Amino acid sequence: MTHSHNPANPLAGQVAIITGASQGIGDAIAHQLAQLGLHLVLSARNTQKLNQLAEQLHQKAPGIKTLIVPCDVRDAAQVQHVVDETLKTFGKIDILINNAGVAPHVGLLQETSIEEIDRTIDTNLKGSIYFMRAVIPVMVQQHGGTILNVNSVAGKTAYPYWATYDASKFGLHAVTEAVAEEQRTNNIKVIGIYPGPVDTPIWEGLHLDHEPKRKDMLTAEQVAESVAFILSQPPQVFIKGLDISPLQPTV
Repeated sequence: MTHSHNPANPLAGQVAIITGASQGIGDAIAHQLAQLGLHLVLSARNTQKLNQLAEQLHQKAPGIKTLIVPCDVRDAAQVQHVVDETLKTFGKIDILINNAGVAPHVGLLQETSIEEIDRTIDTNLKGSIYFMRAVIPVMVQQHGGTILNVNSVAGKTAYPYWATYDASKFGLHAVTEAVAEEQRTNNIKVIGIYPGPVDTPIWEGLHLDHEPKRKDMLTAEQVAESVAFILSQPPQVFIKGLDISPLQPTV
């Protein structure tokens, strides 16, 4: 794995792909990593928002390079295209942050539409699997890399009325742990981060019975700081997973 020669900041010059970068946690992670000097591949469905984000990052951290590759993670061919374009531009992939995710409407399983089930499983679980499958051969060849899967407390505790979302996140938890063991000998770290409620646009349009207390939730920036903390560990340190939650109950 290529490290820069800046011992104070070993992340400078590394290349990270961020999915779901156009808003919320993905946007906050992009800002955090740009300040640490990483070159970023920004991916999401909303090209306009990605362009705005890239502009903000260049003002904040003029030394970094950004590449915008729009992608719907539900399409394995689009996922492969992001990886191919990254290699064409940077020649390496040090970090993958699987952050793209959707939350379905809250309700009983039998009232959940087939479209909603497909959208949730295909985005949250299969999209992450597609990306891992596409970057791992590159990282194996480099003999190193980090994959960070942005999960949720719903990846460890099943919440009623969120059954499909729970399933997508429990599945991601299982994949993360299995692949972490598969890839240890290749110096590839596969890590899950499990935030509690985060104040992001995902809460809008969920039609909850009562409004959650968004002021007590984690901020996207706090989650991004946890991501930076994990990535800043020395090569031999493996943080297998990180649970992060607000101090006060919010829902």
